[in-house]
Amino acid sequence: MTKRENLQRVLRGERPAWIPCSLNVGQWFLHHRNFGTLPAVVAEARDSIDVMRRLGCDLFIRNPSGVVDRLEGAAWQTTTDTGALGPRTTDTLRTPHGVLSRLREEQTQYTASYAVEDLIKDWPQDRRAYLWMLERLTFSWDREIYAQTCRTIGDDGVVMASVPHTPLKRLHIDFGLDGACLFIMDHPAAAQEVCDLYWSRLWPVLVEMAPDPSVEVICFGADNVDAPFYPPGGIIERYWVRYIREAADLFHAHGKRVLVHACGKLHRLMPAFVAAGLDGLDGMAHPPFGDWTVEDAFAMPKGFIYDGGFSAREQVLMTDDEVRRFYADFFPRLRGLDSFVFAAACQTAITTPWERIVQVAELCRHYGGRPE
Repeated sequence: MTKRENLQRVLRGERPAWIPCSLNVGQWFLHHRNFGTLPAVVAEARDSIDVMRRLGCDLFIRNPSGVVDRLEGAAWQTTTDTGALGPRTTDTLRTPHGVLSRLREEQTQYTASYAVEDLIKDWPQDRRAYLWMLERLTFSWDREIYAQTCRTIGDDGVVMASVPHTPLKRLHIDFGLDGACLFIMDHPAAAQEVCDLYWSRLWPVLVEMAPDPSVEVICFGADNVDAPFYPPGGIIERYWVRYIREAADLFHAHGKRVLVHACGKLHRLMPAFVAAGLDGLDGMAHPPFGDWTVEDAFAMPKGFIYDGGFSAREQVLMTDDEVRRFYADFFPRLRGLDSFVFAAACQTAITTPWERIVQVAELCRHYGGRPE
């Protein structure tokens, strides 16, 4: 049986021949390649997929850039200067109703970036310009990018077709996490208007992707779902569940599966995941960093995919003996769960020693029955 065939069993909710081990090491690889500190055994790796193959992994990965966006009749102007921690990038959009801008700064030392100034700073002032922008936002699916990723993976795994943010995450991106929460509380009808408009722009590309026979599973790969910013109750139901449900119904009608990237506090959101019709979550973290437990995994509908299990605690905070003891308990407790993919939650920290990654891949093989 190939690794691809084994992962397809997981997608169908059937008993896999072994627990798939998909230790995503994207940021870890980029960081060490940039600084010339890759271990000798993977020093010639072209990308993180080469590293995963060196580990013997099953490649359950998100396609990085198959869906692209552009503005009809408008264009962002981008400038870059040098900040205290790395390059600072300013994006500016001039509209008939005013100027929108955002500022991001890269922390070169950590191969990471963060927002300094959010796009929407004052809703009454920025409203017309922002809606003008959303009305011109167009998404398209580059089938060749997706097909190339599938060819690269081959029989070693399955590619999740990654799609952009959900409407609630779009609010987080454009307003900032705290600003989005305040916007929803202060202007619930306007927040609904923004979400509906954004979804209407994204929907056509989902309709285009759904019937494609090469697509087996999609993932809303940029959501980073967690309870503090997807609070259970009215907010997640109104601004997230209804849209995910529409996407899930669309893709289920064509025999596809739908996942969302979720790497925070998730226990209280279990009813929302069921209501949304999701088939699984990507990047799930167990205690103490997250709160998704083995018991939670078994409490979900049969076939609900648990994609996670290798958190920062096991990556950098435990000794080798502590890691062995932890997984000697963790893996056996998941026996009988057919829909488990062992992966990083949600990424492999850049400070993780290569020896630890190898150790954990071997522990997964030992307890999960993965062949040599």
